[in-house]
Amino acid sequence: MKNNWSIDFITLFITYGAVKLVHWLVGFDYDIFSEGIFSIKFLIDIASWGGIYAVVYFVLKAFFPNSHNPV
Repeated sequence: MKNNWSIDFITLFITYGAVKLVHWLVGFDYDIFSEGIFSIKFLIDIASWGGIYAVVYFVLKAFFPNSHNPV
């Protein structure tokens, strides 16, 4: 099974934009440098990144099931 880095790369950029949009819409604000990693906001941030990444990844895989690197 070939690793498709292009789908992962595109998924990461779409996830970044989607997470920023969702956080802006709900008014969520978290800065790791000022609030640290030992807070509930950190868990919310990581969970939102993971959930949105999974959704975007599976949607892209559904639209491009046979895409692979030509190398």
